[in-house]
Amino acid sequence: MGSLSRTLRVSAVSALVLIGTLVAALALGVGRVSLWQALWHSSSLSESESAILAGRAARVALGALVGATLAPAGVAFQAMLRNPLADPYVLGVSGGAAVTGTLALVLGLGAGVLGTWTVPVWAFGGAVVAILFVYSVGTVRGRLVPNVALLAGVVLNVLTAALVVLIRLVATPQAAHRALYWLTGTLREPEGVQLWVLGAYGLVGVGILIWLAVPLNALALGEELAHSSGVSLERTRRLVFLAASLLTGAAVAFAGPIGFVGIVVPHALRGIIGPDHRALLPATVLLGAAFIVAADTLTRLAFLWLETEPTVGVVTALLGAPFFLVVLRRRGAERVF
Repeated sequence: MGSLSRTLRVSAVSALVLIGTLVAALALGVGRVSLWQALWHSSSLSESESAILAGRAARVALGALVGATLAPAGVAFQAMLRNPLADPYVLGVSGGAAVTGTLALVLGLGAGVLGTWTVPVWAFGGAVVAILFVYSVGTVRGRLVPNVALLAGVVLNVLTAALVVLIRLVATPQAAHRALYWLTGTLREPEGVQLWVLGAYGLVGVGILIWLAVPLNALALGEELAHSSGVSLERTRRLVFLAASLLTGAAVAFAGPIGFVGIVVPHALRGIIGPDHRALLPATVLLGAAFIVAADTLTRLAFLWLETEPTVGVVTALLGAPFFLVVLRRRGAERVF
C-alpha cells in the first residue's frame, strides 16, 4: 500500500511538472497567441493565430511523445545492464534504428499514410538488430557482462554512423538532404495520424515495462538475486529488450536519433525518488516528455537572434554530453569500464 501511494504521489508531481511545461511551450514562441483567448474565446482568434497555435500544439505533442518513449527505454537498458550510463543512444540502439530508418526514407518508403506505419517498423527492426548485437557481444560464457555490452554499444555507434554515411552517398541529393535533416533529431510539425501511431507504439512499449517493474527491480540488483527471487531471466530480458527497442525505434522514426534523454531524466529522478521501478517508470515517462518539450522550447527561443533554430537533438546533446561526463566522473572510470 505504501509503495502504491508513493507511486501515485510521484506521478502526480511529475504530471504537474509536465502540464506546466506544456502550457509554457504553447504560450511561448515567435508568434504571440493568448492561451486564455484560445481556450475560452477561440472564435475571436485570427486565421494566422489559429495556424500558429495549431502548429505549435502539434510540435509540442510530438516532443512529449518522443520524450515519453526515450526516457523509459533508458531506464530499461540501465536496469538490464546495471549501469546508469546505458541508454538507447550510447548503446547504439538509436544508431541501428537510424540506419534502417534512413534506408526506408532513401527508398521512398516514408511517403503517405502507409509510410507513417512503415518507417517505425523499419526503425524498430534496426533497433532489434542493434540490441541483439550488443547482447551477443556482451554475453561472455553464458552471462551478460554489463561493461562489455556498453563497450559493444560504443563500437556499434561508430559502425552505424559509417553505414548512414554510406547510404547517403548512394542516395539522390534530395533524399540525402531529407535524411540528413532527420538524422540531426528534429521535431517538425507532424500529421495527426503520426501522433496516433507514435502513441500506439509508445503505449505498448511503456505498458510492457511497467508490467515488468518488479522483475526489473530484481534484475537491477544482479542476476543471482533475480534468479533466486523466481524471475525468469531469459523471458524478462527478451520482453525488456523488445519493449525498449520498440520505444527507441518509434521515437527515432518520427524525430530522428535524439541522444541522452535516457540518461539525464532517469538519473535525475533516481536521486529524488530512488531506484524502485514501480515509481521510477511512470515518473520517467512524464518527465521525459517534459524534458524534450522544454528542450524544444529552448531551441525556439534561445536562437531567435540568429533568425533560425537548431534541431532539438543538438540541444539535448549539448545538455546531455556534459551530464554524461559528470556521471562518469562521479562513478569513477574503474567502476564503469
